[in-house]
Amino acid sequence: MAKAESAARNNVESLNVDFMRSLVKQYSELGQWTSAFFWADAAAAAASSGPAAAASGDDIWLLASAMLARGELHRAAHAVTSRQLHRRHLLCLGVAMRAYLAAKEPSTALTMLEECDPALLEPRSMDQTHNRALAGVLVWQARALATLERREAAADALTAALRADCACYEALDLLLEQHALTPSQESELIESLPINNQMSASEAALLRVAYRDRLLRYAPLHSDQSPSSDGDSNSMGPVESCRALCAEAGEALGRRLAAGGQWALALRALDRAGPACCPDVRAACLVELRKSAELFAFAHALVDAYPQSWTAWYAVGCYYYLIGKSEFARRYLSKACGLEPGAGCVWLAYGHSFAADNEHDQAMAAYFKSGSAGDDADIENKGGWERIARSVKSAHVAHEAGAAAYAHQQYEAAKELWLKALRAAGPPDQLAPCWAATLDALGHASRALGQPAEALRWHERALALRPARAGSLAARGLCLALLGRESEAADALHAALARDPDHVVALALLDAIVDRLDAALTEEEIPQFPFPAVEISTPAPRASPPPDTSDMSMSMSFD
Repeated sequence: MAKAESAARNNVESLNVDFMRSLVKQYSELGQWTSAFFWADAAAAAASSGPAAAASGDDIWLLASAMLARGELHRAAHAVTSRQLHRRHLLCLGVAMRAYLAAKEPSTALTMLEECDPALLEPRSMDQTHNRALAGVLVWQARALATLERREAAADALTAALRADCACYEALDLLLEQHALTPSQESELIESLPINNQMSASEAALLRVAYRDRLLRYAPLHSDQSPSSDGDSNSMGPVESCRALCAEAGEALGRRLAAGGQWALALRALDRAGPACCPDVRAACLVELRKSAELFAFAHALVDAYPQSWTAWYAVGCYYYLIGKSEFARRYLSKACGLEPGAGCVWLAYGHSFAADNEHDQAMAAYFKSGSAGDDADIENKGGWERIARSVKSAHVAHEAGAAAYAHQQYEAAKELWLKALRAAGPPDQLAPCWAATLDALGHASRALGQPAEALRWHERALALRPARAGSLAARGLCLALLGRESEAADALHAALARDPDHVVALALLDAIVDRLDAALTEEEIPQFPFPAVEISTPAPRASPPPDTSDMSMSMSFD
């Protein structure tokens, strides 16, 4: 009888612990972390009751996860490390690394990984649950390495995470955001992943479509290529229909439309995906559309809702850049860089703000740090404009380097760098309007080299890309004057002054050209305007009428 009662009591205690664990998972899914913490603590205590009993690694993982969600970072890490579970339990290792990363201690997080059993860090072909836990640990390792500016090691960790778990989308997202691989290397990586071995055919097809779209994140998509949102879903297969309804597909569409310069269409695509979707792309679209009021409201809402997010301060910096306050823009962009040093768009905006103030050296240094200019970061110490021209790959860096060379009167080097900027910017028939400044700069360099005819062609291309710009019209007028076509030059300068009446260069040039035209006129060339003959006759005097003796006067009195 006593033996039966003891067995029943042990069974009740075992069920009680399982019930506590189920409560922890339920409350965690509901986001009620205080309740989850209470029951996780109780489950760990119940499992460790007894003379030789100890809480399992899964129990401590649930307990540490609840602590981490409640913001108790060091307490969560201590719950794992005090039991040495980071050495033999992957889930506990991942929680401890997350806690130290959230506490701004990336070196300690990497130390936790080094103390782990090496056998745990090897993928297992027949245990995908282990591989998913391993991929999570590798992602946190990559985040710690990126924080410490060890980006090559971070890229290797993310690649290993993708190979261990092909469904780990976060690893691919971080890898692409770091611009660690070339486009061809990214495609080769996706093709080499064992996707078919880790999931069914339908899920594998969906994943391949999503990864392919993600790789095309910067491929320009023009309005005539954009898929219609009103398309018939019955004509698509299940994979395409599912993909078309995903919010991430809307983000990808917005990014590609923005890359193609379709800013208004990109904004509409992002609106369909969600009001706070892709804040960095949305801010860039608002800058290009010059919607300063809307950008101000958007940035203000981001700062209020997400003050610890780099995208909020990036939006604020974009607003100040848009209204021409570059110093304030750099102040807030610097704050965004402090929160996320690897955000390439922040460094790009930083470079634009310096370029707006004609600080070309500072602009190049900022472009060197941006993700799109990562391959150019080593040219600072090479010296010489020729070496820079051979080494530079980014269009923005090449443009600013050309401006710096022009300021140093190195016109040949400036022209070569600006030509390289145009080649890097894209095909000639698909250039964005912002590259009209580079075309005008090529015109200035050609004119400085004594080639006014070629300079005129560059300025006319700039006007075709961005019509009726006062600076381009004035430069065109100067080239026409140098070619001896003063009348056409005067027309161009008049057009420039119609766009900007205070344009100093156009005013001075027009005065000089009018003086030259006046001085060139001879007496015979001055047009004569004949007047018709006019006959003037004096009318005959008429007799004066007799005097009027009647008194018709009127008087007013205010007395």
